[in-house]
Amino acid sequence: MNANGRMIPRLRGGLWGLVVGDALGLPYQFISRGDMEEEYPDPLDVPMLEGLWSDDSSLTLATAKALTSGYELGEIARNFLSWYREGEFTPRGYPFDIGDTTARAMERLERGVHPTKAGGRGEWDNGNGSLMRILPATYYAYFRSDSIEERLGMIHDVSSVTHAHPRSLVGCGIYSILVWKILDGLDKLDAYSAAIEEVLSVYSREPFKGELKHYVRVLDGGIHLRDRADISGSGYVVHTLEASVWAFLKAEDFASAVLNVVSLGEDTDTTGAVTGGLAGTYYGFESIPGEWLDMIEAKDVVETIVSPFVLSLLDG
Repeated sequence: MNANGRMIPRLRGGLWGLVVGDALGLPYQFISRGDMEEEYPDPLDVPMLEGLWSDDSSLTLATAKALTSGYELGEIARNFLSWYREGEFTPRGYPFDIGDTTARAMERLERGVHPTKAGGRGEWDNGNGSLMRILPATYYAYFRSDSIEERLGMIHDVSSVTHAHPRSLVGCGIYSILVWKILDGLDKLDAYSAAIEEVLSVYSREPFKGELKHYVRVLDGGIHLRDRADISGSGYVVHTLEASVWAFLKAEDFASAVLNVVSLGEDTDTTGAVTGGLAGTYYGFESIPGEWLDMIEAKDVVETIVSPFVLSLLDG
């Protein structure tokens, strides 16, 4: 199998895995961990109830659509506004489940604020709203640059359209570096170790150095060894990254990764999406249960964006 033949299942797996993880988690959003554990003592018994996907997937698709034609931050911003005002990139023709930080960024974009200046920069602007949609930019940067500084510059700029605080930028960077190590072909624990080494190297300067302490549980090399009780499913970017890396590293397949993270409760659509992106990239498209894919709403909306985007990456 040639390089493209090996890469296509990973890229399709990550993007479709994100959508499936989003849809799996959406019906359980805001349910507490205690209620989830009472209803489903075994995380693997959590059922996929429906195929509706949320803003996590919509903004991911909006990003992928823009990047299919090249890296132009203004085009990403325009697609976001088309989603926000016109319901583009949605399964039912309208946006929903919009985070406050993202909504404020959309209002700034409408007023003509430059995309890199539109995102929230305050301490309370560190939700997971850019981490949930960063995967297409992660893929694009991998195929278009060999420079870690240039790659991360893209990731930070794409995050900054909605979330510009250094903590959110670092969260997106850690996730992206882990994905890049997976795309390099490393086994997942080797990818995790290599990602940590690179993260500590590139983020050892301001304004990022001070943010590393918030990610110490991911960066100490043992997040997968932590007890389930130590992992939170909240919408804070640090918690979402922790939960997603934890679930991915502990699992032996795509399904168990997303089921374990969704069973934590709270922000289940986004933890499901972020974990689905990781697990799908690692295990490939064929690892996603067919019955889950069959349930996804508006599959044509997803596929008509995913397929050209993946081909554009490999043809560039």
